[in-house]
Amino acid sequence: MRKADLRKNHEKFESAISRYADLLARLLPAQRVVRTVGDKREIAEGALLKLCSHWEAFIVEELVDCVNIDSSALGNYLGLSLPKHLSRDLCEAILMRDGYLDFRSIGDLKGTAKKILPNAINPFEKISKPVCDKIDEVYKIRNYLSHRSKASAKALMRMYSTNHDMKNFLEPGQFLLAYYSKRLLGYFNSFVDASNQMATII
Repeated sequence: MRKADLRKNHEKFESAISRYADLLARLLPAQRVVRTVGDKREIAEGALLKLCSHWEAFIVEELVDCVNIDSSALGNYLGLSLPKHLSRDLCEAILMRDGYLDFRSIGDLKGTAKKILPNAINPFEKISKPVCDKIDEVYKIRNYLSHRSKASAKALMRMYSTNHDMKNFLEPGQFLLAYYSKRLLGYFNSFVDASNQMATII
């Protein structure tokens, strides 16, 4: 049975993100294999979805491990008298009772963490507002790429307008590759920053 290991969670996540960011830094400027702008945009959009999938796996592991370390706040939230140290399998079963965890924003994630984790073992509170804002931007893009609905397009355009002073809608690939891919790689860096900030509780 695996025991909680927050440090290993962070090392695994940051290693995966750094590897992928390095691959993109080498791949996107390439002219022989990835020749067209359209191809590069497809790669950028796929990379952003990959980034989100790594983050989602990481935060689930982090939540489960934090509850495994101290389940007292979870017990209070559920109105149950739980032992302070539940098995990790039981922690996962309680948190994943619907089969998955879904957070609409970092604010939503922080709100859930605050309910079920003691202050001393709540890494999500350590994520700074600028980093939260960047991750929320990524999820506006991710939602549009996943659904391509009118609602997700409007939400993305609001983000473009409010955060980047843009007047016209751009497809995500074009937006991400602007300024020599600095936006895309900057988003990757924001997720690593979030992990580093969270790790300060370890």
